[in-house]
Amino acid sequence: MTFLPIVERELRVRARMKSTYRFRLWAAIGAIVLAGTVLGGGSVKNAGQNGAFVFSLLAWLSFVYCLIDGARNTADCLSEEKRSGTLGLLFLTDLRPYDVVLGKLMATSVNSFYGLLAIFPPLAIPLVVGGVTLGEFWRAVLVLMSTLFFSVSVGLAVSSSCRDERRAWMSTVGILAFLTVIPPLFLLSPAWATSPVVWFSPTTPFIEGFDTRYSAAPEQYWTSLGIVLSMSWAALFTAMFILPRSWQDRPPSSAPAWWRGLTSRIAPRLEPGDFEGRAVYLESNPIVWLAARGGTRQTLLLTVVGAVALVSVTAWLLTSGATSVAATLFGVMFLVHLTVSVSVASEACHLFSGARESGAMELLLCTPMTAKEVVEGHVLGLRKMFYKPVAALVTIESVLVAGQVYVLGGSGYSLAGCILILMLSGLCILGVVMDLAAVARYGLWQGLVNRKPAKAVTRTVLWVLLVPLIPVLCSAGFLLPLIWPLKNLMFINYAREQLRRQFRSSITERAGWSEESEFIVEPTNKARPNALPPVLRR
Repeated sequence: MTFLPIVERELRVRARMKSTYRFRLWAAIGAIVLAGTVLGGGSVKNAGQNGAFVFSLLAWLSFVYCLIDGARNTADCLSEEKRSGTLGLLFLTDLRPYDVVLGKLMATSVNSFYGLLAIFPPLAIPLVVGGVTLGEFWRAVLVLMSTLFFSVSVGLAVSSSCRDERRAWMSTVGILAFLTVIPPLFLLSPAWATSPVVWFSPTTPFIEGFDTRYSAAPEQYWTSLGIVLSMSWAALFTAMFILPRSWQDRPPSSAPAWWRGLTSRIAPRLEPGDFEGRAVYLESNPIVWLAARGGTRQTLLLTVVGAVALVSVTAWLLTSGATSVAATLFGVMFLVHLTVSVSVASEACHLFSGARESGAMELLLCTPMTAKEVVEGHVLGLRKMFYKPVAALVTIESVLVAGQVYVLGGSGYSLAGCILILMLSGLCILGVVMDLAAVARYGLWQGLVNRKPAKAVTRTVLWVLLVPLIPVLCSAGFLLPLIWPLKNLMFINYAREQLRRQFRSSITERAGWSEESEFIVEPTNKARPNALPPVLRR
């Protein structure tokens, strides 16, 4: 048997796929267009500043791409093999754990690596324009490649120990988010800037690689980079150690009684046997009960929102409403809103996907319920599941904004300025709340048309939350409060129209039913009893 046979096979398979070539082509085109747009809008006198800005922008976007794409490709690669039962067959052969792990590593990361290589030539354009040194460029290249390796290794380690797709995905994202965001916050404090805590983050070598910080302390860059690479190899060896010991089927473990009692008080659940709670929704729309049966995620979000609110209010009171502290709290609240939006997108994408895999979606099509009732029932279920954390977060934000405007008014700020701040803050709060409605409807649509929920979640977060804000922040950031609600209205209307037109056809095509068959929809949008698919008619 050849050395690393799975790696060889996966490389041969990827070499024959058109997506391998298309992905790196579009990555290069996107980077070139972004760099050309920013450089074309600048003046020749400020060429050095424009070059430094383009380099920083492309570097940060590439850094986020490495973190997200690596986790997206590897978070469920091994757990999917466990659920399908094929992982045990691999260990019946002469394959070793490192064969399987390295094979999955190559299969899931080769497209990401090619896309990153395609970004490097546009990233080098500022070398010609000015404002960037050669050492700064190569340090950024080294950090980006190590970040991609770190993200892929963490995803493999988590996937080797999990079986459920959603748990593997959320655990990977949680670990990466914690290591990426929390340790670099110590860099803001002079007393903790040289603390070893900040070295355990992939963000630290990226920040320390810029000339402004590298020239002052080059050892911090190399130390943090070495620690990140060591953590990557440790995660990879952890996956090799855990995988042959965790592929067997195990009975699901039940939560402790004290935790179930606590979650039932904070966010009451609608269990399958809860006839009293279920009857309320069966009278109006039974899909609401079907979509809002769990309360664990609501409890977790309520805990996070409560902790953030307590810390924010305490910091604001201790500093007497300092402007710098208020700006920091605004950024923290934005990150919390982003976390809630990602949670809503994940839940929305998994609703239709789970119902389709279990066959419940095909059964719903045989009932007299219309497509609109099914979709709106899922939307109402998501609203019931997340309205408590969102309402608490919006209330805290409104109180902090009102208190900050009162402090500014007392310090001599003009009345027109206070009113303008209130209006802009209100539009921002409206925008982040509308983000939830947009990701809910667009996530339902993506979960219906995509086979893998992880792919649907990535597309929803990318297209609804991230991509529309890039051109606004690059050119006209002051227009963000006005464009934010309009952007969400566009996604809501688009997803609603797609679900209205293609809801039944998308499901019947996946079930093997022809769209031109006898399954005819009446003008009332209800299926006739004699127009069932042939497989159900028999």
